[in-house]
Amino acid sequence: MATAYRDARSDPTRAAHIGAVVRAVATMRAGLSRPQPLTELARAAMFDPYHFHKIFRELTALTPGRFLAVLRMAEARRLLLHSALPVADVGARVGYRSAGTFSRQFTRLVDVPPARFRGLARALAGERAGSRPVLPPAEPGPSPMMALSVAPGPGSLIFRCLAGEGSVCPGSGCWTVATGRALVPLPWPSAPGAYAAFVLVVPVGVRLADALVDDLPGSYLIGRAPMELSRDRRPVTVRAALRRPEPTDAPIAALTAPRWPTGYG
Repeated sequence: MATAYRDARSDPTRAAHIGAVVRAVATMRAGLSRPQPLTELARAAMFDPYHFHKIFRELTALTPGRFLAVLRMAEARRLLLHSALPVADVGARVGYRSAGTFSRQFTRLVDVPPARFRGLARALAGERAGSRPVLPPAEPGPSPMMALSVAPGPGSLIFRCLAGEGSVCPGSGCWTVATGRALVPLPWPSAPGAYAAFVLVVPVGVRLADALVDDLPGSYLIGRAPMELSRDRRPVTVRAALRRPEPTDAPIAALTAPRWPTGYG
């Protein structure tokens, strides 16, 4: 699929929508430590709340609230890796008044508690994708697939997840190792319905912390596409461009657990 910015060149309405979302995301990033109600974000975007919510989800594949939660987890991960702040203070920096609430939310989204993440991330901070021999996990039979525009290089690490209406990434997604094929299997969600499928690729040689914690430009690529899954679990294949992240993309790396594939922790 064409990128949002390429589409906007010939579509002034889409350009206006992208500008609105970018303004809202900038507002989110600038105020992670405080509440950010929909009305405030809509005002920053210069749209009424109803249309802002609709536009935001169409462009990012997440609701404003879910996007904000991912931004908060991304900043929390950076603070846990690079600072000596107690977990409670990290939570306060990203908008959680209660240390318990922060710990529960972090664990739910990242799949490990904050203190455990800190230890694992520091232990693996120097690791590079492809530096250890790892085997792709066995796939549990036919699965949904994403056909990428470019095949990830063999040995690259690939994180796959599906974002639905009720959660950001059910089961926190899963890892595999690229074999040089453009077809990437996706995890089955717990329920049928409409999802946004995400694939994140860390190329061979890239430091894992650069891509998965520090979100450095050029350290990873993403693919994203809508996907509809039926009750009979009939496999579906969607197509997506493999590209660098844009300002309208959530830092989906913030939802990956630091138990990187077999051999990484």
